[in-house]
Amino acid sequence: MNILTIILAAGKGTRMKSKKEKVLHKVAGKPMIDYVIDTAKNVSNKIIVVVNNEQQELISHLQNKNIDFAFQENQLGTGDAVKAAVKTISEYNGKVLILCGDMPLVEAETLKEFIDKGKENKVSLISTFMDDPTGYGRIIRDGKKDFLKIVEEKDANELEKKINEINTGIYLVDFQYLKAALEKLNNNNAQGEYYLTDIVEPGSFVFPVEESEQFIGINDRIALTHASKIIYRKRALNFMKNGVTIIDPETCYIDENVKIENDVTIYPNVYLEGNTTIEEGCTIYPGVRIIDSIIKQNCTIKDNTLIEESNVGENSTIGPMAHLRPGSILEGDNKIGNFVETKKITFGKGSKASHLTYLGDAEIGKNVNVGCGTITCNYDGFSKHKTVIGDDVFVGSDVQFVAPVKIGKGALIAAGSTITKDVPEDALAITRAEQKNIEGWVPKWKAKKSKKQEK
Repeated sequence: MNILTIILAAGKGTRMKSKKEKVLHKVAGKPMIDYVIDTAKNVSNKIIVVVNNEQQELISHLQNKNIDFAFQENQLGTGDAVKAAVKTISEYNGKVLILCGDMPLVEAETLKEFIDKGKENKVSLISTFMDDPTGYGRIIRDGKKDFLKIVEEKDANELEKKINEINTGIYLVDFQYLKAALEKLNNNNAQGEYYLTDIVEPGSFVFPVEESEQFIGINDRIALTHASKIIYRKRALNFMKNGVTIIDPETCYIDENVKIENDVTIYPNVYLEGNTTIEEGCTIYPGVRIIDSIIKQNCTIKDNTLIEESNVGENSTIGPMAHLRPGSILEGDNKIGNFVETKKITFGKGSKASHLTYLGDAEIGKNVNVGCGTITCNYDGFSKHKTVIGDDVFVGSDVQFVAPVKIGKGALIAAGSTITKDVPEDALAITRAEQKNIEGWVPKWKAKKSKKQEK
């Protein structure tokens, strides 16, 4: 069936109390308008998004979404918004699906069923049932069967306000009928607006949906969080059905494009964001955040670790409290321990940095042991420089590599050294000052201090 979709997104969203456009606020890691557009693409051939001229951030965001724009000059209600979209359409005789840009939970399967059952009617709409229908237009029926009209909250009397069947704001309308009906709208109501509900005639087809969560409209930060929780939980449950162990799906926050393979275990309070992949056999402990990264199979990511735009090779252990910054590539069988930070490095297979270390702008070979307190001094105040460490190097504790510097294969860097020059293969590099012991000095020093205190 030929379906054209109009998405209403020109509202100001003042209750969000934000400079950001309401429909650009993220629900479970993704702008809410993107959910609506993606769902619409499952059922329609063409999409028109109604915006206003002040929504430049929104317009820029939607530029590459393969949609068209219609501009509502003044916010005079839903009827006026749809009229702005209809003015951009010519020579069309199919059905028009009307959606709200702030309703991200509507499922494509629901719309497909609605379109199938409502396609023979001039006007069809979706209703649902709310325990608290405050703020929604009520579905008024003749008894409990035939549809009569929709009454908006501000125009409803006390008896009508008790009705819990509400209008979701989703319509399917013959284009020619819609075009004519919009011309007849007036604003003789409590809000002085042109209500789209007024195009609906008595006897129109109403498609009731029991699952009311799909039709939550995001008008404030409370609803934003509520909708996010619903989506995060659904994603977690889907992964669980496919072989992922999630200890507490209520506190697991997984973005839409994340991929998780079988036999992964995820503990509470974990955030997996962007285009992240977790391969089979991994364990992700509490408090971990992973962004746009690949974690290869059988890795362990320990508590309170942050990984950004990095690639962790198989059988590696990261954390606790480690930070892999963008460009960190670990080739496998690695250990990055507590309070270790890496940035823009390659870390060869089997290499380890167990604690209290910074490795940045470095190329580190295989089977390298990096001692506690090691630093690659990569920035000279003007430019970044590279440290290269060959295979099988042993780096003692509290070492500074002042880049650019190269360390040959098999070298040993003595603890406490500051390395400013290249080190040959299999060499010992040591830069300590000579140790001097003064015997008997401490008792004399203590005696002198005691005499000063007595005075």
